[in-house]
Amino acid sequence: MTKERRSAHGYFDRMARRWDDFGNAEALRKRLEPLIAMFDIPSGGIVLDVGTGTGILHPWLVAAVGTSGRVLAFDFSGCMLKQALKKRFSQNLVCFQADVTAIPLSGKTCDCVVCFAAFPHFYHKLQALQEMARVTKKGGRVFIAHLMSRSQIARHHHANPEVAGHCLPQTAEMKRLFSEAGLENIAIRDEPGLYFAQGTKGSGRNKWTHPACL
Repeated sequence: MTKERRSAHGYFDRMARRWDDFGNAEALRKRLEPLIAMFDIPSGGIVLDVGTGTGILHPWLVAAVGTSGRVLAFDFSGCMLKQALKKRFSQNLVCFQADVTAIPLSGKTCDCVVCFAAFPHFYHKLQALQEMARVTKKGGRVFIAHLMSRSQIARHHHANPEVAGHCLPQTAEMKRLFSEAGLENIAIRDEPGLYFAQGTKGSGRNKWTHPACL
């Protein structure tokens, strides 16, 4: 592990206990509900929550898949996962520690892969997307989402030396990464208060673009 990665890892471990204290929980809930709807998660499906942190999305993801579905969630920070596990409320939620460049799942496992507020912190972004695409079923979707625009994220991270420089790629570069990972029908929204990128696992059929990105 490089010095930079050790620093970031230590940062998230140290911040885990206080992570959920930042911001207004009710305001965040109101913003997350429409975002989750944009994922169009299939009832009964398998969803992977990449970089789950303290599990902020868990209630919505579990509700979306229903009792016959399953939510898989992982993070590279053991301390973040410890906080997430304290909230565990459903048998169809499975949390585990892993690196995004080596997801311990078989290929074509998930109907939907969601990466919320984590992608800028990945040092090997193409490998990360390739792994996310690998574990996605043909016709399934991969999402990168934030409740900030790309420029807002850059300013937010710049204020903290430990994550300064952890940014989202430019739109053209992100589209290239999605394409090289084997994802199709790529669409990106980048506007104040929202970054939403999505692609579909290539299959030669079931070509799909989320209407919110048209």
